[in-house]
Amino acid sequence: MPVERNTGAPGHDGRWDHLISRLHDLRERSGSPSYAAIAQLVVDQRLADGQDVHSARIARSSVHDAFRYGRTRINVQLVRELVRALGEDPAVVDTWVQESLRPREDAPAPEPPLAAEDGPQAPPRGQLALLILGCLAVNLAGREFVDFFELPVYLDMVGTAIAAIALGPWRGAGVGAATNIAGIIGSGWDSLPFGLVNVAGALVWGYGVRRWRLGRTLPRFFGLNIITALVCSIIAVPVIVAVYGHDLRSGHDVITNLVDDSIDSFLVALGFSNMLTSLSDKLISGFVALVAVSALPAALRRDVDLVAVSAASTDTD
Repeated sequence: MPVERNTGAPGHDGRWDHLISRLHDLRERSGSPSYAAIAQLVVDQRLADGQDVHSARIARSSVHDAFRYGRTRINVQLVRELVRALGEDPAVVDTWVQESLRPREDAPAPEPPLAAEDGPQAPPRGQLALLILGCLAVNLAGREFVDFFELPVYLDMVGTAIAAIALGPWRGAGVGAATNIAGIIGSGWDSLPFGLVNVAGALVWGYGVRRWRLGRTLPRFFGLNIITALVCSIIAVPVIVAVYGHDLRSGHDVITNLVDDSIDSFLVALGFSNMLTSLSDKLISGFVALVAVSALPAALRRDVDLVAVSAASTDTD
């Protein structure tokens, strides 16, 4: 059977052009609703089927991509949902698939496996490298800003949070470790042991959002930043004592000395003040990262279940 093409479709000869053409025809018969409108219909169906609000969300770009000619892979389940949203029996998709897989004279026979495409393609290496370098630059800039104004925060983990959430915990850990290695230039070898704190923060942020789903709502994300602050403080206090002793950094020792006036224990005062500092620092870093990640291209934040990203996905055509 020859491949049917929608009028005005690009002249690709993708494996699934026959199926995509059928999908375009169905959309036209349904009044040519916008991709945003179709996405909302799919969301309504999922909610009616009992899914929760967050898992029911679908990006308009995902719907748009499902109608793109020249594809080599498709998400069959998503196509069924689109067909159902457009008022057709989803079972017809199985027929379309078989027709698309049927060998044709004008195209090579497709490979048997049917691979699902659940998200955007992997980013080009150049974009990935630029984002990593940008995160490193943000960390170093925040570090210099704090040192210059002697502020009682750190701000050297904003880039770590962005990388950990957008690219994964271990890439974030790499950015964190690189920050403290590069920090040797300005701060000397004292910078190196604090890399443990930066790496720990990346792992908590990264796994918290990507595995434990603590970025789905603002309250969960707020709690994740508190957990990050606690973990970082637990690691930081022994490092501070080992590196500085009682000679703390300017700005940070003000809080410790104030607490020490009321609590006759340097370690308790240091731990309490560091926790306060870490809480404010990680909340700032985490929510700056939330905004930054939501603004990144979809290919640079694959598999990120983040509240700001999900909200941005419901934009209209």
